[in-house]
Amino acid sequence: MPTLVRMQLTKLLHAEPDLRVVGSAAGPDELVAQARRLRPGLVIAAENQLLGLERLARQQPVPVLLYSSAAPLAGMLREAARWGVFDYIRPLLSHEHPGFNQYRNELLRKIRSVRLPVVAPTVARTPTLPMPPSRVVVLGGSTGGTTAVESLLRSWRPSPNTTIIVAVHLPAHFTNSFVERLRKVSGLPVVAGWPGTTLEAGTIIVAPGGQNTVIRPVTRGAWLTWQTDVALEASPTPDEPSIDLLMRSAVRAFGRATTGVILTGLGTDGTLGAQSIWQAGGVVVAQDEASAAVFSMPKSVIQAGYATTVLPLAAMPEYLSRVVLPGRPAWVGPVTASPKFVAR
Repeated sequence: MPTLVRMQLTKLLHAEPDLRVVGSAAGPDELVAQARRLRPGLVIAAENQLLGLERLARQQPVPVLLYSSAAPLAGMLREAARWGVFDYIRPLLSHEHPGFNQYRNELLRKIRSVRLPVVAPTVARTPTLPMPPSRVVVLGGSTGGTTAVESLLRSWRPSPNTTIIVAVHLPAHFTNSFVERLRKVSGLPVVAGWPGTTLEAGTIIVAPGGQNTVIRPVTRGAWLTWQTDVALEASPTPDEPSIDLLMRSAVRAFGRATTGVILTGLGTDGTLGAQSIWQAGGVVVAQDEASAAVFSMPKSVIQAGYATTVLPLAAMPEYLSRVVLPGRPAWVGPVTASPKFVAR
């Protein structure tokens, strides 16, 4: 939640002699670490911290009040209950607001209700929704692209909040063999992104050859998730799968939390997709000429001015590990050359 809100809540709670705020956390890693060290009786978490709550429930279970900008749907609270969420609170009101005293009393009632014995939830063997990603990385390539993707994924360990989608120009019958190759080099689950494949955090999806894949939103119960689908719009280039269409759809779904990586390949596919990412404030990484088997695709992106940085393939894992993190600013501005890291 915003720092100002956190400070105001802390001040409000400190005024109560039976309540004490023992700490605060800015992200999932810090949340889990603080909870394990301080062992609080309650955590108040913002709705954008669901990934951290899932990890908290596994490593240090604790009751959670969800600070929500709007009343959550009943289905959302039912799903969130498996992460310890027992109720929610509305946005904090100012002291001058006529409804402040009522808000304060309701907040304190919910907090003090945690003093009652907490019954551990029964582990139900029912299907649960996969954790949606908060960031997406699109790896695009053509000639030499399969080898480049293998090399990148062999060394890169992405943030667990991320879904990676791979689009390399291949015939349809090579899709399954490419998936198997990536499974051998990556520690993450790798699946073929046939229509209807749900985007799940911590997975790699391979766009099938011979067709154009896009990301579309889908509502399941109270949750908004994303899945792959066949593109209905025409591709700017004849290459399949279209990197341009995939990147554009990723931007529509994730905005500035989209990262595009343009690898070796012939042609210009990926340039218009990189433009969409750049305009949304995301990050675009282009492979440098020395490490690319065919420099056409990265060169097109670089010359158009949409590359955030230009890197040799071997330097990409370390750069992406620093850039693709929860809560980090996505945009650092474009560069048109120089195989150097961009200052973060």
